[in-house]
Amino acid sequence: MTTNPYTALLAVSALTFVLAACSADPAANASVSTPQPLASAANDGVPRDARAKSTDIPPGFSSYASESIGDNKQCVVGAAVDDDGMNQRPVAYVAETSGKALWTRTLELPTQTYQSRATHCVREADSVYVLLQSDTQPQQASSQTLLRVVRLALGDGAVQGQADVPVPGVKDPVSAWVEEGAQGLRWSNGGLIVSGQYYRLDDSDRRNTFQVGLKPDLKS
Repeated sequence: MTTNPYTALLAVSALTFVLAACSADPAANASVSTPQPLASAANDGVPRDARAKSTDIPPGFSSYASESIGDNKQCVVGAAVDDDGMNQRPVAYVAETSGKALWTRTLELPTQTYQSRATHCVREADSVYVLLQSDTQPQQASSQTLLRVVRLALGDGAVQGQADVPVPGVKDPVSAWVEEGAQGLRWSNGGLIVSGQYYRLDDSDRRNTFQVGLKPDLKS
């Protein structure tokens, strides 16, 4: 059976987190396709864009990628986990090259997913585009990994738009992923290109490649 590399990495990270917690001294611990756009999500009834800008990096955060985006800034993406090292929540932030965060965003989970991670980031003009890879179920054998791109304002991380990334020409249930590296999410000819792999759930041993082109505003 094919294994999603990001899901496998999560399992290792969770085990490491739990072992570290157990060993700690208690006294010391106090082809191109058009995506379907989605509306920006709200959290507890408060639109994400209305929330105050934060520079605090969430506890349990691990970085998946750090990309230079010009102007002595870098975009860092990854995930934060709970106290058990599970239930990833996607996080993105922009920092100075010194490492000082200018803003951070814990992004919303896509619908029908239980965990997600931000794995790629690219800047264009006054926006940064972040790729989310999200899992639908804890059981890997029956889980799908779904892809989404979120557009954030360069200045404060406000959500400007988001869209699911479909696998073109495939209507069967699939699990898709994008390997690490800048080629997975890149700007080309005035649009965003997502390149990755997928397998059908009924044929998980057969990998296929795909490429999707997205408009700058992530609208159809």
